[in-house]
Amino acid sequence: MRRLTLILSDLYLPEDAERDIPMPAAMPLPSFDWLLRFARPRGKVANWRAWLAARLGCTELSRLPPAQAAGRGLLPAELAASAWFATPAQFELRIDHVRLTDRGMLRIFEDERAAWCEQFARDFGPQYLLHDGGPRGFFLTGLAPTLARSVDPARVLGSDITKALGPVRAGLENFRLATEIELWLHASPLNLARERAHRPRISSMWLWGGNEPEGGVPPVDPPQSAFGLDLLGEDPLLAALARELAIALPRAAPDAFDVVAGDATVIAELSSMSGEQRHALPRLESNWFAPLRHALERGDLATLDIVVNDRWFEITARSSWRFWRRRRGWLTTLKA
Repeated sequence: MRRLTLILSDLYLPEDAERDIPMPAAMPLPSFDWLLRFARPRGKVANWRAWLAARLGCTELSRLPPAQAAGRGLLPAELAASAWFATPAQFELRIDHVRLTDRGMLRIFEDERAAWCEQFARDFGPQYLLHDGGPRGFFLTGLAPTLARSVDPARVLGSDITKALGPVRAGLENFRLATEIELWLHASPLNLARERAHRPRISSMWLWGGNEPEGGVPPVDPPQSAFGLDLLGEDPLLAALARELAIALPRAAPDAFDVVAGDATVIAELSSMSGEQRHALPRLESNWFAPLRHALERGDLATLDIVVNDRWFEITARSSWRFWRRRRGWLTTLKA
């Protein structure tokens, strides 16, 4: 394989980890430690979606708010131009704050997404509408442009949501609509149906991605060719990139790297902290990180890019020849 870009799209360290506050012991991931030990830091990536679009030469998409970029080609143009992500979220009420639960970005199964869109249209339409965005949730249309802060909920998994919401006055319509949606969800028969199906209740629809991209568009190397490109993952931006590049639509990322075949250049987006258990970190260690280490050592994989926690790392074949690099855990490397 020529190149694999691995995007761990929801693995962000808590804000405290970015300062000199001691963190709990990291989960042991020896192959992930090895990959990051021999990687070359390529810089900060404050917005992986904009970075990826720019890297693939989709400059226009890279400059759009992420929800509007992802909606391009899926929603009618006039709706895509004002789209927001509406991510189903599960909150937990603590004594002094509201918390997004550890795996609180909920998946919506195909058998229920249409029903949610129809019920929402009856109760909030025609001004506000939900549109199917795949298992990660929905697009919402009808919100006016706003200066409200917009934060990917992946950044606050397991954390207090207060700082992510910003001042109410900057996005009053967003705040009012989000509050109305929470009340609607509390009494929704569709939420009761989820409970009967042993699926977690939805507390809220997290509205984000409809204003300016976080961190702007970073500079990248000359655009990567889309020839022989294979996209893997469920983030709706990947489908927008495939449509823009006129290549095959993305497939769900497999359980293991060994299933990824051939000479293709591959971009794989994995959600280890909010997705299916098959992509949880312990599974990634055995099914992705360890095989990737062996492929690099053998020279079967020329280059591996890892995008995680707003950082871009590049590892080339036989990088372990740099034996003088000191050992340190993956968490320490991501904090550096």
